Amino acid sequence: MSAKLSPELEAASLYLKKLAVKVKRPIQWAFLFGLLKTFAIVVQLGCMAYVAQAVLADNRPVESLAYVWGGLIVSTLIRASAPYWQQNFLQQATFQATQIARKQLLERWRRQTDAGMPPSAADGALQLEPVEALKGYFNRYLVQQYLVVFSPLVILITCFYINPVVGFLLLLSGPVIPLFMALVGIGAERLSQKHAQQTHALSRIFTDKLRNLATIQLFDAGSEALSDVAAAGEEYRQATMSTLKIAFLSSAVLEFFSSVAIAGVALYVGFGLLGYISWLGADELTLFSGLFVLLLAPEYFAPLRQFAQSYHDRAAAIGAASMLAEPPMSETLKEAKTLHKPGRAESSKTAIHWQNLAVQLTPELVIQYPDTDINAGTLTVVSGPSGSGKSTLVRVLLGQQPYLGVLELHESFGKERVAYFAQQPFLTASSIRNNVNQYQTYADVDIINVFGQLNLGSLLAQLPDGLDTRLGEKGMGLSGGERRRVALARCMLSGRNLIIADEPTENLDEVSAEAIRQAFKRLAQKGVTVIAASHDPKLKRAADQCLNIAMSGETA
Repeated sequence: MSAKLSPELEAASLYLKKLAVKVKRPIQWAFLFGLLKTFAIVVQLGCMAYVAQAVLADNRPVESLAYVWGGLIVSTLIRASAPYWQQNFLQQATFQATQIARKQLLERWRRQTDAGMPPSAADGALQLEPVEALKGYFNRYLVQQYLVVFSPLVILITCFYINPVVGFLLLLSGPVIPLFMALVGIGAERLSQKHAQQTHALSRIFTDKLRNLATIQLFDAGSEALSDVAAAGEEYRQATMSTLKIAFLSSAVLEFFSSVAIAGVALYVGFGLLGYISWLGADELTLFSGLFVLLLAPEYFAPLRQFAQSYHDRAAAIGAASMLAEPPMSETLKEAKTLHKPGRAESSKTAIHWQNLAVQLTPELVIQYPDTDINAGTLTVVSGPSGSGKSTLVRVLLGQQPYLGVLELHESFGKERVAYFAQQPFLTASSIRNNVNQYQTYADVDIINVFGQLNLGSLLAQLPDGLDTRLGEKGMGLSGGERRRVALARCMLSGRNLIIADEPTENLDEVSAEAIRQAFKRLAQKGVTVIAASHDPKLKRAADQCLNIAMSGETA
């Protein structure tokens, strides 16, 4: 009884089968040309053995064998050209399969992003090595798994017709090779899966270290980071060597048994032709029949040898597919809904609606939010004690946090219509104008007008270069309140009809905080929906709607 595959390997096998169905037509043509090559080999070797019998044993003149020479030339041409056409169709299948795999991966990432689970930067490596690992499967293994059955069968039938004893020897040795290869290859898929996972893990660790390079330097943790990368590299090396050991071992098993079988056929034919044995039809062997079966014996094992080489392509593809295949949908993901699902929020008044909304931060901690409807063109303040889940709710609304329950946005609120006003705004070491024009270009008069609404007009008047004044890294040269108001100006100029803010007035002077409050009120009056997570009591009094979040975390 075969061992039951893990869910990951089952999903990987199903993934490869579905890809194979999509490229079925070129694979079928490649199989037909491979089978045609086998028939051509049988005819070619038969003609060669017949010529040897006629010329060397029967002393017939060479010119009397014109029809045999014609068959030899035609079969040789077919044997030489069939692999070209076979490889042409295999390349088509490989290209189509990898393109489909990349498209499916992009579609999966899009669905994850819409559901609030965007892929990490390291996941981009899945488009490279794992997809490339599929090429060997479609370029070699997929057709060879059929040829390894039909091609030896054609040669075996021919050998049984020429000499049943030789056919029996080949029949006896043929199944032994796949049996021992299977014994050697037990666990090869798991090793290849581990190899693929270690490759992806190394990419993730390296990407993570690059992303947090400044933090690593700040905390003087360079040696620890190098140790992490070195440990991941060692695990990758061990996984690679384990895979290579299996490859060499299975090849050695194949060569041993095929050599023994061919030697057995050679001994039987040789002793029969020399007259040392006369039993089991050995005395009926001729130069034609003996040479023919001797030439066919290596060709009988050639498909098995090619299959042994391509079997490791399958193992590598299984390992890669275990990462490319969409994992079985968990109960959590079954409940997760897309950020832009239409529903009750389709009404003209309701901008956002959520019901039974919850976020699972850890296996033990789940934050639950009260059912809420937020009307369009209103200022809503989300408040609550620290740790109650305000910032988490902001990430959910931005599509950066997976969640449970139903979350619906009005159809006019696509992600390209949402602006985020962060507590620590992103400003570059460039001019004020360039920072405001980070994503679009606005007229100076519009920028100055918005700056005036945010009480930044006096700041521009004091700066000698006005909008051309260059800032340092992270907006150095401006106060905290001024940096935040410049970022808010960028949101206001963007024309987005939904602005989400996280602690917009936290730790600001009263002038800056009041400017932000007034800006939010004006935006709401103009029809912009503003949602702010804040403790600010003045901002709550100015809000059209207040949503209080209690400490509702509970054990899952």
